Amino acid sequence: MLRPTRLFSDAQKTAVEDAIFDAEQRTGAEIVVAVAARSGGYRRFADVFALALAVVVLFAVMWMFGEGSDSLGLPARTTLHPGLIVGTLVATFFLAVVLADLSPAIIRAVAGRRTLRRHVERSAPAHFQRLRLRRTEDHVGLLIYISLLEHEVVIVPDDGILAALNEGDLDPIRETILDGMKQGRLPEALTSAIEQAGRVLGERLPAPKRNMDELGNELYLID
Repeated sequence: MLRPTRLFSDAQKTAVEDAIFDAEQRTGAEIVVAVAARSGGYRRFADVFALALAVVVLFAVMWMFGEGSDSLGLPARTTLHPGLIVGTLVATFFLAVVLADLSPAIIRAVAGRRTLRRHVERSAPAHFQRLRLRRTEDHVGLLIYISLLEHEVVIVPDDGILAALNEGDLDPIRETILDGMKQGRLPEALTSAIEQAGRVLGERLPAPKRNMDELGNELYLID
């Protein structure tokens, strides 16, 4: 499982935090960025994958050591010892569970895009509260939440930003990050996306004369 703390080097983390600082010089908004390893538990999907693979392997082994065939074309009997059959099933199941845990692509394929998106959409507002974005004086917090396992991005604006933006203004920012994830260039794409956010927010919600930094500029990496 890819950990955010290993994905970003010290220099890349600093570049993102500098981009947040620079973006906030142009706008009254407070930008917070969080990168999480995952947003949900997917054990049952790993189990489904493991069980399916174990059954396939078991049938393949029985076919190799089978004799005769029934009306369905399946082996009528096998020369394998029953203990070996059970051992093959159990061993394959547990190896497949480990494989699913090590390969997010398997979880994404089995769980499906809708399920993955739902988990991230539930997790993002929780982090919005946890990271105290509600405490800004004019409700101008903006959370950019990235979840690595799911390959998803959710942007959560507070009420003050929602009132200033048009529908779809933040979509290009999300797409920039998603493209970077697909290309294996998330740190660089995130820096570019924050610069985009600064330009968009600067037009819709320009920096006031007294532009306080209410939330800091830390990049939150959540393993």
